[in-house]
Amino acid sequence: MTAPPGASFPRSPTASVTRLLIALTALALLMRSIGLGAQVLAPDDVAVGITAHSFVERGWPEPTMWNHPRLRDLLVYLSLHALGDGAWGLKLWSVLLGTLSVPATAALVLALGGGIGAAGVAGLLVALDPLHLDFSRQAINDVYLAFFPVAAILATLRYRARRRPGWLAVAGLMLGLGLASKWGAAFPVGAAAAVVWVEALGAERSARGRAAETTLFLACLVILPLAVYLATFLPWFAAGHDLPEWLGLQRAMAFETATHTGYPGSKRPGFPGEILSPIRWFAAPTWFVSHIPPETGSERMRLLAGVGNPATWMATLPSLAWASKRWLRDHDRAAGWLALLFLAAWLPFVVVRRPIWPNSAIGVLPFAFALVAWAAVRLHSRLPWPVRAWGALAALLAALLWWPAVGVETPVMERTVRALVSPAALEPPPSP
Repeated sequence: MTAPPGASFPRSPTASVTRLLIALTALALLMRSIGLGAQVLAPDDVAVGITAHSFVERGWPEPTMWNHPRLRDLLVYLSLHALGDGAWGLKLWSVLLGTLSVPATAALVLALGGGIGAAGVAGLLVALDPLHLDFSRQAINDVYLAFFPVAAILATLRYRARRRPGWLAVAGLMLGLGLASKWGAAFPVGAAAAVVWVEALGAERSARGRAAETTLFLACLVILPLAVYLATFLPWFAAGHDLPEWLGLQRAMAFETATHTGYPGSKRPGFPGEILSPIRWFAAPTWFVSHIPPETGSERMRLLAGVGNPATWMATLPSLAWASKRWLRDHDRAAGWLALLFLAAWLPFVVVRRPIWPNSAIGVLPFAFALVAWAAVRLHSRLPWPVRAWGALAALLAALLWWPAVGVETPVMERTVRALVSPAALEPPPSP
């Protein structure tokens, strides 16, 4: 399959684009911060704080998620010292990066030629999605993957339009921060960089120019990200470990990540209701349920249930099919780019044989919702009433599912969650 032609990056944002991005950012921040300080901490949140102290102060990435890169520990350690060990100290970076992923998704649609209407819809879908919102209010770092790769792709596209090396360096920095969050950041950024690199080589007439272009890409998108990634392990080296030990740690992390079936004592045998196939993410309701231990004087365990908006998630694969058709038949540039980026982010999870939890879907959502928004806006001119009915349903479900994602319990919300979530996922996990 040939690479999709690139779209032109807007030369400068218009006033309407600027207002749109500001409004989306404000909405996203509001939705993610309301009542956060009063929200009871989940066990994962507490473990993240302990691990941040353990890694930064002793170079030891325990007790939780040792097999992932360590940017989260560095950032959370800073916010804990600035804001204390409450919800904001633990979750500040998730709130900020989850918020920024909203305008970043809208900007990506604009950069790929999708238009301001599709950009606005894409930003709204991310801003209002209950599962994305849920992970924006958790201390674990899955929502980091909804921002850093998108920012890296935006900078890469800016380089394509301007041919200024500084933008490629920004892309490398964002990629490095993404890799230091989770390795999956490499896939969508790598796909975009490959297209831009091939186009750049095609524009160079001399062998010397092509060599210079290749050297620039290697320096900015390989060496710089690896340097950023290595720098996030400074506490490991400060604890007395050397480079061979670090390489051994990376091998152990890779093995654990490739074979991971849950952390000891944290999951039920067989994980009923907790693991959802990446193919199923976009074909049926998708959720992540956090169980909050009873507070003092109470015997009732509370739930935080983040449920992906079924109206938008389940529109992804039909949108992919239509975008692929438009790309192959009509040479639609925006359709080709959006299909390519979604597949690059999603397919690595599809082919993995080990269990995959739905938190991994958060890094795919910007590309999925960019596709859905593009399709909805394009279809609206042909089928206005069906598209408006879909939009109304999506808005209604987003409103209903916001409440359980932030821990507000009402009979209506409980019935909505139980209608969409497997009963097994709502059962409390065993005590460690």
